[in-house]
Formats: sequence, C-alpha cells, structure tokens
Amino acid sequence: MLEGWRKWGGGDLEPVLTSGAAALLDAQWIIRHAEAGGVLAHRQALPKEAFVSLADLVEATTEYGSLPVAALSYPWLTKDHPDPRGANLSRVARALKALLSDHPSLGKPLIPRLGVFWDFGSLHQHPDPANGVMRTEEQNALFKQGLSCLGTLYSHQHTWVLRLTSFPDGHKAEDQAEGTNVAKYFDRGWCYTEASWAGLTKAGYLSLDLGKMRAGVEYGLNSLLGDCTQDGGRRPPLLPSAFAAELETKSFTNGKDDKPLVKRLYEAAFKEQFGKATELKYDGLGWGDAEAAQLAEVLASGAAPRLEWLNLRGNKISDEGCKALAATLKEGAAPSLKARDAPLATRPSPAQC
Repeated sequence: MLEGWRKWGGGDLEPVLTSGAAALLDAQWIIRHAEAGGVLAHRQALPKEAFVSLADLVEATTEYGSLPVAALSYPWLTKDHPDPRGANLSRVARALKALLSDHPSLGKPLIPRLGVFWDFGSLHQHPDPANGVMRTEEQNALFKQGLSCLGTLYSHQHTWVLRLTSFPDGHKAEDQAEGTNVAKYFDRGWCYTEASWAGLTKAGYLSLDLGKMRAGVEYGLNSLLGDCTQDGGRRPPLLPSAFAAELETKSFTNGKDDKPLVKRLYEAAFKEQFGKATELKYDGLGWGDAEAAQLAEVLASGAAPRLEWLNLRGNKISDEGCKALAATLKEGAAPSLKARDAPLATRPSPAQC
C-alpha cells in the first residue's frame, strides 16, 4: 500500500497532512451526513469520525493511477458559512457516492475510500466571528500553513478535483448580506485559481465539473465521469504571467491579501508540476488550434524538461495546431520527448494530435 501511495506521489501531500494544517474529510462520512439532512460545521466542531488519517489514505491507494484524495472547488454561498442549508453538501455527496461505487468491469470500487479537502471542514476556521470567537494563535499558524499547501493539493497530477461550478437551486445572490462575494464560480479569484491548478498536468478524468450533473440521475462511476467531463470543460494550462493577468479580472472577498498569495502559489505549483511531469494526458478535452497554440507557448517556456509522453488524442486540433506544437518541440522545448516502440493502443506516440 505504501509503495502505491509513494508511486503516485502521495509523499508530496504528507507534510500538510501530518502537520495538522489540513485535515481531509471521509467521503463516506460526508455521504452519511448529507443523507441525514446535515449541514457541514467548521473544522473545530466536527467529530473525529468525520476525518480520514494518513494511514487510511495509504491503505486505500490502488494501482489505478490516482491518489484517494479529492479537493473541492466551489463558491461560498454566504460570508460566514459556505453552505448554510446543506444544499452543496447534498450535491457533493451525490458525486462522492458515484465515485465510490463499484466499477462495472472490476466488480469493486475503483476508489475504496476517499479523503476530501473541503476548506471549511479541513482548515481551522474562526468558530464564531460575529461574536468575536476567533482562531487561536496556534490554529492561525496552521491555517496559514494550510493555505500555503493548497497549490499542491489541487495541482497534484494524481489527486481529484471536484468543481461545483453552479449555485444550488434556490440560491439568489440578491438575497445575500452586504459584503458577501456574489460572483459566479468562473468570476471568483479562488475558484479561478483552483480550476487553473487543476488544469495544469492532470488527466482529464481527474478534474470533474459537478455543475454538469443532471437532476434526477442516479450516477455510477462511469456515468459521472462522462457527464462531468463532457465537452472537455477545461482550458489548457496558463503560464504564470498569463494567469496573473487574468486574475486581475476576478473577484475576491479579501483581494488585498489573497491576490498576491495566489499568484505566488500558482507560479510555485506550475513550476513544481511541470518540472517533474513525464506524461501529460490531455486527450478528449475538446481542444482546437487555439488551445494547441496556448499549450505550445507553455512548452516553449521550457517548463517540462522531463516530459516523455504527450497525449492529445480525441481533440479537434487541425494540421495548423499540430504544426505549432511540432515547431515548438523541434526547437527543443521538451528535450526528453521521444518516440516509443510500444503499440499505439497501449502507448500513444508523443505529441499525438
């Protein structure tokens, strides 16, 4: 189990998990809590059984190419509580139930257990800010440490990212208290950052848009992956400079502190993930020539010196887009990228369009 955990890069997550800076929620507990009509409490108020340990995660790691860790990306619904009615809790639980269901060809779950990073329940919060009950000094230090590790949690090549890109039914921005960030998912700074992290080096199926789930559908694993990755729904990775420029158009509740923080965290995650990536699986994302040109720009920066396999099958890239990529690669942008001898069905040729 430990060998598999380390094989998929679980060691990168150990510092934040062992320090207590971030605690992952047990997906099964989330499901039970939602089905009981519960509302998520802040981390300090959650029971011990709400969390999974590092040992639990190591034991749950399988051979199927991902870590049993998911990070949730979503817009808070109110200033003081992200989900006061439990509406998003129910939506997330619905997706988690599908992720943990039996795989049709395996006859068992692809993911036997899953730890979920949900900021409100995973990072230390101010317990009751309206009445002056704030984090302790120790909790505040851990909170800041947890923030500094978010880039790794969301951008890690083998973690899942669950993106709630729509508001729940019945939520009305005009009903919110003054000072609440009422912007939609794609206009919020933190959501944009989390989605950008998730778009760096992950395979397409590891970043799911839960906003695409259909009402009334009882999902299994395959149907959830199909709906939540339809039409790609994912942009090519952005250079840190391009990310920073676009970030200026996004909305933050605390932009003065958060904006420079996420710029630093994005650049660090970009360098970390591309710097060690040997495979990039961008197949089936619906990309065209514009996206190919954007990817070529990223590769031309020399960000991926260890890249050996680039899979772009199932996209809509024409000869023009392939030429842009080929020109970049010919100039030595990814010096480790080379032809493979294995059959095409099992080992696609590098930079396959």
